[in-house]
This record gives sequence, structure tokens and C-alpha cells, in this order.
Amino acid sequence: MKFILSAVFFLSPFFSVHSANAQLRGEDSLNFQAAAQKTIAVYYNQLDDQSPLYNGSLYIAYEFLFKTGSPYFSTDKFTNGSLVYNGMLFDNISLLYDDLQQFLILNKTNYPIQLVNERISSFTITGHTFIRLVADSLKTGIHKTGFYQILYPGRTQVLKWTSKNIQTELSITEGVLRYIEESDAYYIKAGAFYKRIKSKTEFLEVMKLHKKDVQRFMRKNKLNFRKDRDNTITQAAGYYDQLVK
Repeated sequence: MKFILSAVFFLSPFFSVHSANAQLRGEDSLNFQAAAQKTIAVYYNQLDDQSPLYNGSLYIAYEFLFKTGSPYFSTDKFTNGSLVYNGMLFDNISLLYDDLQQFLILNKTNYPIQLVNERISSFTITGHTFIRLVADSLKTGIHKTGFYQILYPGRTQVLKWTSKNIQTELSITEGVLRYIEESDAYYIKAGAFYKRIKSKTEFLEVMKLHKKDVQRFMRKNKLNFRKDRDNTITQAAGYYDQLVK
């Protein structure tokens, strides 16, 4: 009971100023909201086991090894990152991303907690940022609900969707062998719509206002769409945004 009362008294100032915040406009309002969210997030971080972060389920690690590939993004070790969960920003937390199953895992004293995907807006791990998007092919162009890596955050935003699957093979000497098969899909934001890019032709079509300029830029910088898709799309999108300013 004491904990509940202390939480109410702590958070009540933020709710009582809600009407005052509604009267703020522009940058002042954004600054106020950011400060309030940061303060509440710090408070939640200090709640330890009672923080809303620790309400997920126990994450069960893989009981077998993979011959090639990894079910994790970038590393199979917990690393420092940040997370927007239930609308609150949490910094300096230990995270691991299982992108085979699309699970974000929080480390709490060697107790891995699988966070609830629907409560995650975005997260950053090993310097890479992901956002969660809901499938709506007619309104947004997004075909699968899940976490998309932001390769380029500008006006012509570039997203990457990674799909992983387990392939098995029987070996007389080694038994069951498991491999990770991986494929990537790319999306470019054009207005309010995301367009999936499957070829260089489709990519340049999105940039048709300055298509020739982008082509020259790619040739000059030796950008190869087929061999180095991440870097090519990212650099070309950034250059295109400079042209349309």
C-alpha cells in the first residue's frame, strides 16, 4: 500500500499539469512532454522489480546450436541499449534481440525477460534502431507486422525487414544439423506510404524527380545495388533528400 501511495503522489504532478500542457504550443509543448516522460522513465527505472518493464514472460534460449547463422541480431550477448515501452523511454538497459522469432529480451540479473511486442514502439541496440510497424498494405504499404530496422531516418526513410528461418539436415556423423536461412526486404517511404523495393529500377522510380542525378551519384561513388544494397540505398536516399529540400 505504501508503494502505491508513493507512486500516486510522485506521478500526480504530471497529471495535474495536463491541462496546462494542453495550452502550450510548438516547441514548448514538445520540451515539456519530453521532460515529463524522461522523469517518469527515471522513476520507473528505480522501481527495480516493480517497474512496468519487468512484466513480460521468461525467455527460453535455444537448446541446440546452429551450424551456420545466428538467431540473434548483431550479437548473442546482452548489450546496452534503449527502449520506448508503453510510451516511456528507458535508457541504459541490457537488451538482446532475437530476430529469428522477433523477440526483444531484457536482462534482469541473469533472468531474461521476453518483452511484450505490442508495447514496444522502438528500440536501439548495438547502434541500430528498430521501430514496430503494423501491417496495412492498403494504407501504409507494410505487409508484415513486426520490427523494421531504420537504415536511413530522413524524409525518404529507408527500412529493412529481415526474415530468418531454420533449415535442418540429417547427418550420419553429427545428427540433426540446423542452419539459419536469412532474407531481407527493403522499404522506402514516399509521403505517407512505404514502397517495397525489389530492384534497382523500382528504387530509382521512387526518386524519379531527380532520377538522373541519383544515377550519376551512384556511378560516381561506385554504389552497387545488387552487391551492397544497404549502403547503396542509404547513401542514395540521403543524396536525394538533399536535392528535394
